[in-house]
Amino acid sequence: MRWTSLSAAGAVALLVSACSAAEAAAPLTRTPDGRALEVTFADEFDSFRPYRNGQGVWRTTFRDGRDDHDDDFNLRTLKWNKELQLYVDPEMRGHRGRHGDGDRDAREQALGLNPFRVKDGVLEITADRVPAQLADRLGGFGYTSGLITTQPSHSQTYGYFEMRAKLPRGKGVWPAFWLLPLDLSWPPEIDVMESVGDPGKVYVTLHSNAVKAEGTEIPVSPGDFHTYAVAWTRENVVWFVDGREVKRMATPADMHKPMYMLANIALGGDWAGAPDATTPFPARLQIDFIRAYRFAP
Repeated sequence: MRWTSLSAAGAVALLVSACSAAEAAAPLTRTPDGRALEVTFADEFDSFRPYRNGQGVWRTTFRDGRDDHDDDFNLRTLKWNKELQLYVDPEMRGHRGRHGDGDRDAREQALGLNPFRVKDGVLEITADRVPAQLADRLGGFGYTSGLITTQPSHSQTYGYFEMRAKLPRGKGVWPAFWLLPLDLSWPPEIDVMESVGDPGKVYVTLHSNAVKAEGTEIPVSPGDFHTYAVAWTRENVVWFVDGREVKRMATPADMHKPMYMLANIALGGDWAGAPDATTPFPARLQIDFIRAYRFAP
């Protein structure tokens, strides 16, 4: 994939615009370019609400949460990205293929892995090495991490979507905030924000069968909270960082259907590369809020 860079003037504006988590703004009434908005979804993370048994907000696996081949952990990693982590949650059980019938009780027992923690109104998603005592129950994966999606609880066609977050650093660490189609097709995909190892650089792009994807590299101040957003209409897709427009594209022909939001930390892959001895673990993505809006009449 080819990347372009933001202008020097835009970079300076972004570097000085960061603020602390305590200074988070109220939900918007207008986009940065003036369009009226109405809130359709907001989580300020005063608590974490996993989606279970038809209730809650956040699914912690991909797609619709059903898999007939859970021994392969198909819903807990993206193999075609060559990712090295499993997305875990407190209800996750071990790899059934590693146990005989005599280990049925162990097989049915949850592993006790929880990458999600809420503190002072901020959700922390943690990526870390697999605990040595659980290595034989996690299918050979070396890392655990967390994924949240609104696939069961919220989706919409067009709108303004934003996440305020502080990004982790380290080789092979790949946090993201993105949109996928509710009908579980791919593409399209909107990447509101991705970062690869360096929290001083983020990338914005989209994927489509109708147009060639070209991403843009945006410099930001590392170690600070920033707000990453996209405005998606029938005509255009426009990205913002801290209220400043950083990229604009015509909406592709295949991007006119409901989409839902995802946030996660991946590890490894062809783009990010594998973590190494310099990668600080645990790596934490800190999310102050995630919100969605529709354009008001």
